[in-house]
Amino acid sequence: MPILCPNCSSQQPDGAAFCDNCGAALGGIAPPISAPAAAPAQPTPTAIATTCPVCGATATPGEAFCDNCGAALGQAAPVSLPQAAAVPAPSPPVAAAPTPAAPGVPVCPSCGAQLEPGSNFCDMCGALVGAAASPAPPLTPTPPVQPPPVVPAPTPVYPAGAAVQGRLIVQGTNATLPFPPGRTEIIVGREDPVSGLFPEIDLTDHGGDEGGVSRKHARIFVQGAQIFIEDLNSTNYTYVNQQRLTPAQPHPLNSGDEVRFGRVKLNFYSA
Repeated sequence: MPILCPNCSSQQPDGAAFCDNCGAALGGIAPPISAPAAAPAQPTPTAIATTCPVCGATATPGEAFCDNCGAALGQAAPVSLPQAAAVPAPSPPVAAAPTPAAPGVPVCPSCGAQLEPGSNFCDMCGALVGAAASPAPPLTPTPPVQPPPVVPAPTPVYPAGAAVQGRLIVQGTNATLPFPPGRTEIIVGREDPVSGLFPEIDLTDHGGDEGGVSRKHARIFVQGAQIFIEDLNSTNYTYVNQQRLTPAQPHPLNSGDEVRFGRVKLNFYSA
């Protein structure tokens, strides 16, 4: 039997689930309403299809709503929202142009940025600047400094029968052993009271015993205008400037020479 829409009171075909006039659900017949409230005016859709676009049920031509699901038969298909446009990646910040430096202030030769005094690298672009940027000028070879010529000490001139003048300096202790005045011959050795030997230069207290100095080790004398030294057949030899002397053979002795008696080293000075 015909069904009345409880919302708009329009007659609907038997078995309809929704009103084809207002789209209300037809689940049951509403009780009579003395003065039904006026429903808001609905625009009458234009039927454009005989098949429901939502549920696919066959619709009666001219109906505005689907009898099966209540969908408006004249509504357009759902419009798909456009996809959001891709947001472009932010561009890298553009470095501001360097402020021109005041006169006399160092600037980077690559980017023109102002430099801190003494900088070796630019803070803006990292370029090598300053003294490190330019190679050092080639060095002009300096001629070697020539040491002053060694002027030998003047050789004293001794008249015939003159006394020997000079002194011996012990290496390591700098002890000075002066030649006694008025002697034409100086004996170097170790004192030995038992045998009655008392040399003019006694090395007993200057390492003579452990240094292998003989009791009569060598003699120093004047011959003509030259001082000589002669080894007296000592046990451990006499050396002048590291040259071993032949016993009983006089050897010239000059001021500043190194003299070694056994293992005791000294330097001879004529004044």
